[in-house]
Amino acid sequence: MAKPLTPEELRKKISPSSLPFAKTDELPSKMVPLGQERAVSALSFALEIESHGYNIFLLGPPGAGKHTTAIGVVENYVKDWPVPPDWLYVYNFENEEMPLAISLPAGTGEKLRDGVARLVGRLIEEIPKAFSNEQYARDKADILRKNQEEKNDLFAELEELANGHNFLVQKSSDGITLIYSKDGEPLSPEDFDNLSPDEKETIAKSREILQGKLRETIRAVRETEKNTQALVEELDQKCAMNAVGHELESLFEEFGAYPKVTDYLEALKKDVLEKIDKFRADGREGAPFPLPFLPHSDGVGDTIKRYRVNLLVNNKELSHAPLVIESNPTYHNIVGRIEYRAQYGAFFTDFSAIKAGAFHRANGGALVLNARELLLNPFAYEGMKRILKDQVIRMEEIGEQYRMIATSTLRPEPIAASAKVILMGTPWIFYLLQQYDEDFRKLFKVKGEFAQEMEDTDENRLSYAILVASQCEREGLLPFGADAVAYVIEEGMRLAEHQKKLDTQFLDLCDLVRESGHWAKKAGKKAVDAEDVKKAQKELKFRNDYHEQYIGSMIKDGSILIDVESSEVGQLNGLSVYDMGDYAFGKPSRVTARVFLGKEGVVNIEREAELGGHTHNKGVLILQGFFGARYAQRTPLTFGASICFEQSYGGVDGDSASSTELYALISAITDIPLRQDLAVTGSVNQLGQIQSIGGVNLKIEGFYNTCKMKGLTGKQGVVIPASNAQNLMLDEEVVKAVSERLFHIYTVSTVDEGLEILTGMKAGEPNEFGDYPEGTINAKVVSRLERFANQWKKLQSD
Repeated sequence: MAKPLTPEELRKKISPSSLPFAKTDELPSKMVPLGQERAVSALSFALEIESHGYNIFLLGPPGAGKHTTAIGVVENYVKDWPVPPDWLYVYNFENEEMPLAISLPAGTGEKLRDGVARLVGRLIEEIPKAFSNEQYARDKADILRKNQEEKNDLFAELEELANGHNFLVQKSSDGITLIYSKDGEPLSPEDFDNLSPDEKETIAKSREILQGKLRETIRAVRETEKNTQALVEELDQKCAMNAVGHELESLFEEFGAYPKVTDYLEALKKDVLEKIDKFRADGREGAPFPLPFLPHSDGVGDTIKRYRVNLLVNNKELSHAPLVIESNPTYHNIVGRIEYRAQYGAFFTDFSAIKAGAFHRANGGALVLNARELLLNPFAYEGMKRILKDQVIRMEEIGEQYRMIATSTLRPEPIAASAKVILMGTPWIFYLLQQYDEDFRKLFKVKGEFAQEMEDTDENRLSYAILVASQCEREGLLPFGADAVAYVIEEGMRLAEHQKKLDTQFLDLCDLVRESGHWAKKAGKKAVDAEDVKKAQKELKFRNDYHEQYIGSMIKDGSILIDVESSEVGQLNGLSVYDMGDYAFGKPSRVTARVFLGKEGVVNIEREAELGGHTHNKGVLILQGFFGARYAQRTPLTFGASICFEQSYGGVDGDSASSTELYALISAITDIPLRQDLAVTGSVNQLGQIQSIGGVNLKIEGFYNTCKMKGLTGKQGVVIPASNAQNLMLDEEVVKAVSERLFHIYTVSTVDEGLEILTGMKAGEPNEFGDYPEGTINAKVVSRLERFANQWKKLQSD
């Protein structure tokens, strides 16, 4: 019979003396990725390669440290990348609905914004002063005087010609009229009618000559007015430029190396000169009674709005490329937004209301996004893809495509995009996108997969210690002693369920460090020791084990039938894990088997009741294959059997109970009782080999707690697959009970080994003819199956 495992084999102990420090405050504080060489290598590759589409998706379970690892690695890379340029939006004087985007070296955008702001201030302050200057008034008066003299000369010439033809030139509000006169007096209509035809003809010819001259004079007057207006405008522009020209010239000199800026300044200068009257008006223009549905115009105020510079991204303070972490990746937060202001019941906007998104801020650097949050926000994922595909940031009003009527809005000039995107999520999201989104593989060519465990080496143990030290310094926790770190490392092995591996899940480990620090501080200690870590574990268990204790109480009072002392035929204790999401625990479950004459084979009651999962059903079907291969070489199987998890009213899945079901079935066939003080776990294949299972520590501890509650006898224990011995990191209480011979852990590799432990009988090996020795378990199985076959044959013949 197999010997139980020794206490040393049940939990790997880490000696504090093996760690090269006394307390963690002796260690450097830095974030060290725990066993993520593959993910770090993939991330480094994605950051180094410059080709399009080489963004990266970091996948791993929640709490794997994706975010912390990504930030640490990316920060080291962006330190060597150059500072990206500033981005600005300015008014488009040719099309106000399409603001112009300008790129300038970092810090230069602020200079342009402030320079234009100073120019506008000078315009408001100096132009009214310039136009109230006496010299300007004299110059303008001279122009107007000359204009009036020219007009007087033109009209004098007209009157002289008219007088020569006996006509008077009469001016009125209706215009200029030519009237025939005689002896200096206008001729009345009656006197005109009394004139001879020759005289009338002479007057008509004279009038025709004078009408031509009148038209010529009016044209000349208009041309004079036009020239005068041009001279006045030239004077106004000269006056304005005398006032603020030096400001404009300084801007041209400062930004002469940037053609797009100089083009903008030329357009601004032209617009200012065209709107000189707005500045001369000093805010007094505009309708005195504006319509209620229109925004109020305050004259110069509305004009200078177009001269503002919208500094969208200011990288003045950066010393290297940016790293942007967008925790709320809505469409507007990543693409940018155009804000509107309500006024008189309507909404208005302009280029100054354009706001930057995460892609604008991360341009030239890196952008970190959470895939789940991105997918939960409408339009955000598609907005990100469009930027990555087009390599430009194009701001669009997302509601526009859903309106029945198109409305006028801004369409800012797109900005070139060059950010590396680090998308983080679970494997499920990654493979879902890879399968159903045809663009995903084109845009995220690099996959960085986070490992859930790493090898237990001195280097990785030190990484654990540095992680603890970093968290203590970052969060102001008490330092950890070497014994506390050693226990944290042991907990890492337990989480990994392997004595030669360490868990890499940041979340659980960091929570354990925080809670241990809390209990140490509450106890008034100066450093965290192993007892504080154990206290943190104990308190965590107490906060979460309500369901475990509730089920335990039902076992104790007999509501759930579990036998931990006697021996029974066709009955055995299996082990199950209850996973509540935030807490998991193990408990025994009674498995029973009954056999009868028939051809039904093995009937899985859980499957028939639709409570069995696919994996559990597969495990039961494997039992039929095992029985056929071992016991039906001479006679066919002519029995029926039912297998059931008693008092199980929820779903049952997994094949870890298939060996338990097989032992119960063999016991039912042979009428050999099985020990109820032992619980069994392990899957079985058709060859009769026992295979490893998950949750072995929880299962063992669950049965130990049940036996402890009912009373330890010194004979109780658990039978597990031999391949699971390396996964044992049992609670210290269980290890202590084993060392005191109150509890036992057995390992088996085959069904026969398990049968021998459970029955105390030899299983039996077949001889060359396939016969088993008398008195062995396998011989009894064959004998009983042959009786079934004979009875079935007899029934068929009758």
